[in-house]
Amino acid sequence: MKFLIQKINGEIRHDFSFTLLESIRFKNWLTRNDKKDKIIVKYINIPELLEPDDIYPPILFKSFHSSYVPVGSVEFVTEFLQKFYGLTPKPRNVPEALFDVRYAQRYIINSTEAYFPHCGKSFIKSNDKIKSVCGIFNEKEPINLPAGNYQFSEVISINSEWRAFVYEGKLIGLQNYSGEFTVFPDVEAIRSMINAFEKSGTAPVAYTLDVGVNNYHTFIIEIHDFFSCGLYGFTEHAKYPSMLHKWFYQYIQREMVLNKK
Repeated sequence: MKFLIQKINGEIRHDFSFTLLESIRFKNWLTRNDKKDKIIVKYINIPELLEPDDIYPPILFKSFHSSYVPVGSVEFVTEFLQKFYGLTPKPRNVPEALFDVRYAQRYIINSTEAYFPHCGKSFIKSNDKIKSVCGIFNEKEPINLPAGNYQFSEVISINSEWRAFVYEGKLIGLQNYSGEFTVFPDVEAIRSMINAFEKSGTAPVAYTLDVGVNNYHTFIIEIHDFFSCGLYGFTEHAKYPSMLHKWFYQYIQREMVLNKK
């Protein structure tokens, strides 16, 4: 395995990059008498942003970088995929396989036009661009969405939010990232969501599944492909490098097949 890790002004800035280095140290210690599974790491330094809304300047990836798996910000990984493969990952948000009220506990719809459920409020996210959240809108307020694909979700209360880590169809980690950490999710409900997503045939080999908990239910918030994901303390060192590596090459292979159709 080969990884290309992003640095900003000479420093590791992302928890997932730091954890990868710790996982590699663990793997090298565990397999110290077996050199065939050696993991190679290189770094690429990016200037720090001057303004919070700026986009990273074009990154000068050299041809030999194409044999590495990029590890860094969404912008960094996206530019890598565009440079070498002409691919642009899109957000998964809530997959249609999990629109069922058993998993969502709210009404969700994908549409190009504004939609408001009976509560009169929608949480709106882009289905075209990762990290593009429009926000919460009231049907009585004017809304002007640019042309595109969106996911409209009924607004419900959340007491705590948890990130589930899924690898090869199995739940392997669960971390609190927002709200009251003593308000625990229903693990069996999470496993049911994983099973439904896996049966849809669209689940990647590795992903995160964010869930919310309120006074009544555990429900899906959204799903992320396994790159540039905050770990919030997840440290499955024996599996983490393989999760990044397998997701990356599976994504490329799947997209190349889809583009040929």
